[in-house]
Amino acid sequence: MKILVATDLSDNAFNALEFASYLANTPQSSLTLLFAYTPVYDFAAQTAEYVVNLENQATKVLKSYQKSLIKKGVSTNFIIKQENAISAICNSAEKEAYDLIVLGSQGEGGITQNLLGSTTTEVIRLSNIPTLSIPKHATFKNVSSISLAMELNRSDIIFLGQLITLTRDYRLPYRIIHIKKDREEIHRLTFSELSNYLDDHFPKLSFSFHEIEAKEVNQGLREFTETYPNTLLSMFSKHFSFFDRLLSKSHCAQMAIHSSVPLLVLKSKK
Repeated sequence: MKILVATDLSDNAFNALEFASYLANTPQSSLTLLFAYTPVYDFAAQTAEYVVNLENQATKVLKSYQKSLIKKGVSTNFIIKQENAISAICNSAEKEAYDLIVLGSQGEGGITQNLLGSTTTEVIRLSNIPTLSIPKHATFKNVSSISLAMELNRSDIIFLGQLITLTRDYRLPYRIIHIKKDREEIHRLTFSELSNYLDDHFPKLSFSFHEIEAKEVNQGLREFTETYPNTLLSMFSKHFSFFDRLLSKSHCAQMAIHSSVPLLVLKSKK
């Protein structure tokens, strides 16, 4: 698995890197650190000096991260881009065909206002690549399950397969969550049907099923993560048109802001 870790060299970003290093510590996995910045243009000479100093400092820190990760057996490299962080992350992930983007987030009610702030939510909205946001104090060692929020539409099966492909090497049990609202659509999968499908296709994996009644999806998921604080939560993000983006809120982006657990956002191809 090819993992792209975006960093602003802050403590939160370092925690996300530590988390990602465990994900990358599997056969045929690799990790790339990306540091992106946009210089403030004032006087040309001052700007040139700022760029040189910043890149020298960033290179020094990134080389130390790389050395430490290689010692742990993680294949690691890094890149520095003079570019807006959001476009640098999305463009690099697409161009180099990464399997996963990892970024840090504050969690527990808010996010920082630098790379790990609006950038995290914008990458979730804009990128076609699965994106994992890591709250400030989350550690991979504490993760004891992987949870997936499903609407139980039959088309959701493709996302379940995508999640298992990304995470099955970690040998953790899966929790399937359905948030039951007042008005349920007919012709959805039942837990029984889904259980039979999973038993047939993934007999060696462990699945449990959880139905939660809540008026709002995010409310139900927050209640779930309070009950299971050591889970890695996964959600789907369907791609909308530009006008749909302006008129609707993304459940996934909102959860990235408020989640106290790691949040993995999977993307549809439409």
